[in-house]
Amino acid sequence: MPRHRRSERKRSDKRLRENYIRQLAVQFLRAFHEVAMARLRYLRRIHEKIERERRKAIRERAKLLLESLKQRQLTVYMVFSYDSLKSANIDKNLIEQYGVELDDLILSLAEYSTNAFSGVPPTEQRPDKIKAVGRYYYAPFNPEEIHTTACAIRLTPKTARVLHGLEADFYVIAINTPEGLISMVVERSNPVYHLVEYLRKITRRKGRRERHTRKKKGHYGVIRPDEPIHMVYTNWFEERYSIPLKHALVCKYCLKKYNAHSVGLPERAMRLGDVNIIAIIGRKGKLTKKIGAKRDLLATFER
Repeated sequence: MPRHRRSERKRSDKRLRENYIRQLAVQFLRAFHEVAMARLRYLRRIHEKIERERRKAIRERAKLLLESLKQRQLTVYMVFSYDSLKSANIDKNLIEQYGVELDDLILSLAEYSTNAFSGVPPTEQRPDKIKAVGRYYYAPFNPEEIHTTACAIRLTPKTARVLHGLEADFYVIAINTPEGLISMVVERSNPVYHLVEYLRKITRRKGRRERHTRKKKGHYGVIRPDEPIHMVYTNWFEERYSIPLKHALVCKYCLKKYNAHSVGLPERAMRLGDVNIIAIIGRKGKLTKKIGAKRDLLATFER
């Protein structure tokens, strides 16, 4: 019996100690929480005061700068791209010179593209007119502006209207110079858009005024206003920034902007060369024939 009373007393003391320890823990945590919250409120007040002083200093500095600018004469420089105006003027002059015959000449150039003619065949009845119109529209006749060996036609609002509904293999061709690729600021673009496609040509030690041509593989589709044109590819040849054909034909600014993004230099958009949409009419190009219906990520670019 005494042993039983002793065990009961031990269990009772243990229960009392557990309640006492629990109360002490609650009091300690409550005190710690109050101290921590007081410290947090103190730090918040300090940070708010520092932020108010910082904003006040910024406002005062802005007022002083505004007063000093009011007493100065500023010269503002603007970079103007006249590529769209140039293309529109050429289309306008050709329409005024050839009239309705221009449509037939463009269709003849489309047949040249379909049959892969890089020159004028002897059976052509209008060789001079074909060469004159092809000097602007047809790639083999215009190596200065469309520097490529593909028998492709430059797509403009005029040629797109005449060739509407025809199947074509689309390409985006950009011509840049080493001087245009030199950036004076740190690149801020996505690192996957970089100068990979230029490394081979840059290592050939081309001069500052020599041109680099980059022909990006598009897709095989139909010439129509809503046909998507892929403007940018990553280093892994993934498509980026698809815009409709009607937008790409009339907005040279967007073509230049996406060209600058594709080479990792968005700040040089207006300093890079001309960008054009070209198409091989009625047949697939060499690269498209190779890949067929499958998508070959390593063969998206044809240099």
